[in-house]
Order: sequence, then structure tokens, then C-alpha cells
Amino acid sequence: MAATLAGSGSLPDTLAALASEVRQLAGLAAVHIRLSDAGRSALPIGALSGLPGTADELRDRLIQCEALGAEMVSLNAIAERRPVVVSRRWETFRNDPSWAPIMSIHQAISWESFVAAPLISHNGVLGYLSAFYPPGRNPDPDEIYFLSAVADQAAVTIDHAGMIVDSRARAAMEERRKLASDLHDSIVQEMFSLSMHARAIGLTNEASGAEAVAKIRADAARVVDLSQSVVKSFRAMIAELRLPQPKERSVVTSIREWVAATSRDTDLAVKVVDEVGEIDLLPDQQEEVWYFIREAYHNVTKHARAKNAVIRFAQRREESRTLLVIETSDDGVGFQERSSLPGHVGLISLSERAGRLGGKLTIVTAPGNGTLVRLEFCPADTGSRARPTEGAAEIEWQEPSDPTGEEP
Repeated sequence: MAATLAGSGSLPDTLAALASEVRQLAGLAAVHIRLSDAGRSALPIGALSGLPGTADELRDRLIQCEALGAEMVSLNAIAERRPVVVSRRWETFRNDPSWAPIMSIHQAISWESFVAAPLISHNGVLGYLSAFYPPGRNPDPDEIYFLSAVADQAAVTIDHAGMIVDSRARAAMEERRKLASDLHDSIVQEMFSLSMHARAIGLTNEASGAEAVAKIRADAARVVDLSQSVVKSFRAMIAELRLPQPKERSVVTSIREWVAATSRDTDLAVKVVDEVGEIDLLPDQQEEVWYFIREAYHNVTKHARAKNAVIRFAQRREESRTLLVIETSDDGVGFQERSSLPGHVGLISLSERAGRLGGKLTIVTAPGNGTLVRLEFCPADTGSRARPTEGAAEIEWQEPSDPTGEEP
């Protein structure tokens, strides 16, 4: 639930709903969830239920209270990494002038005792959940355990949302680098060649005779070809930029649409084969798969000189797990150098994405035998979701004649 809600972009609503549900289930006067990780500005500051105003306003007033010397019991929960319980907190609270900035907020509700539970994830303490108990009630051990469990759930949601924010920022950076590389590799070089041929036409025009006319015609034809090539390159890049990342649609559907748009003006015939059907992926897994396929496809179009390519989605069993298998194969020139692919930045990107998915990357190739790139990972394996490989995945190289290999 945490992963799905965080990935849908509804984290503020999720935290607000969580605060409201906890308040109702536990019969609390109010609930306040506050994040302490200021480094993630794209995430909400927190959520309230039962207290007037917004989480932003309460945060600002708490900062004022802290500056006045107020004892921030909630911060003790963060420092000690355990729930902190204070009975009859309201009595000392209302008589302490350092709490004046938020007194009007707390006077709007009726409460007496207080519990603060830290939001703990594998990345550390992300904040706290404050529970305000109505007069005459003190939290018992079961209620404290319940609040701790809720705080853990909130931490998972927040932490996962943070990973998605980081993943999207990383993907945006990679897209900018790729765009610069594509501009340099294709359009910039073609424009330079076009300008040289145009210059040659101008110089040849100063000469005379049948040979000069033939030279002008040849250069003019080349200028037309280069112009059309530039237009095709621009169209392909624009189509790629306009297509959204897969969210509500499946990865396979998004890839089909993207391939249709980008291969329209090329001589490459691309087939998308789906042997899986519905694929259940977390949002960050879906994003990594999406960009993995795009990078592998670009390696085909740039370097393989292939006529046909296949993008295949399949599954295979490994002990008690079901692995998702994603392959891109082509009938191009293949290669032998194993330290890097032509366009080695693309190889690095593929291995890094395989690592973040906790998966295995295999490349089957040889000169004149095309290339097959295979990614295998377990999307349903909690371990692979929670503990991806640190850094890039090691590439397993195979010859097409290897017993374990497959002909692309």
C-alpha cells in the first residue's frame, strides 16, 4: 500500500488520510505527522487531523516556539528512536509562555496526554507522529504499540516517495545527457556536413563547364538528403520527448506506442512480443524498465545497422521465484569488444538500471551475429525491491554459440 500510494503522486493526501484514520480508530483528539527531512523539498512537510490550520503553518509556529526555548518532547522521540509518553502534558503546556505561538491552535481542541512516535525507516528517522489524547485518557501499552506500527507505515510511505523523487530527478538528468549526446551524434554532425556541401556548391558555381554542373547537382542532391535526415532526426526526438512515461498504462503498451512513433521514419522493423500479459511493477521499477528498454533500443538504432529488432517480455521460474525477462535483440553487425559497447555510456546506463532493479544483465553477441541484451529480475520479490544491488550490475557476456546463450 505504501509503495502504490506514494508512487501515485498522492503522498500529501495519503498522510492526511492516515492521520485522520488513526485519530478515529484510536479515539484521539488530534494527530500531527511531521517530517524532519528538509533536504527533500518535493515532499510534503506533514499532515494534521483534528487541529485547525495547515501542517505548514504549524511547522512555522513550532519553529518560533523552539526559538523561545520550548521543550520539544517530539524531538526526544527522534533522538531516542522510541515512543515518548507524557501524561497531563496540557497542564505544563498551557502555562509555559514559550508555547504562545501555537496556543491558539491547541486551545481549539480538548486534550490532556501526549505520545510522540518516531518515523523510522532503513534510511534513518524521517520525523514523528504526535497523538493528543482527550482528557481522562492515558495511553496504554497496546495503544503505544499501535501508534508505533502506524508510524512505521508512514515512514515506509514517505521513504518510498523520496526514492521516487530521487529516481525521477536522476532520470531527468540522464534524459538531458542523452538529448545532448543525440544532438551531437546526429543532428550537429549532419548540419555541419550540410553546410560544407552548401559551401562546395557556392565555390563550384564560380567555375564553368559540364563537369562543374555535374558537381553542383551532386552536392545539391546531398544537401537535400542531409536536410531530410535532419528533419527525420528532429521528428524522432520530438516524438520521444512528447510521449509520457508509463503511469496508468502498462509498460508494454507504452513501449509499443513509443516504438511506433520513433521507428516511423527509419528502415528498422521492430516487433514487440508480450508473453507475460499484466505486469505488476512498483512505480520506480516501471520507470527503470521503461528507460532500460529505451536505452537498449537506441543502441540498436545507432550502432547495430540492423534491419530487424525484437523487444520481448517473458517470464521464467527460478526456484520459488518468478523472474521477469526483458530482451532486446537485433540482426545487426554485433561486436566483440567486451570492455564497452559502441556508445559505452549506454552500456553503463543499462548495467546501472539492472543494478537498481536487483537484476541480472546478460549480453549475447559476436561480430556478424547481432546482439541480444537480456534483463532478468524479480518484481514480486520483497528483497529485490528493498535491497537493490549497490552500483551497476555485473554484465554476463555470452557468445551466441554458448550452450546457455540464445541466438538473437
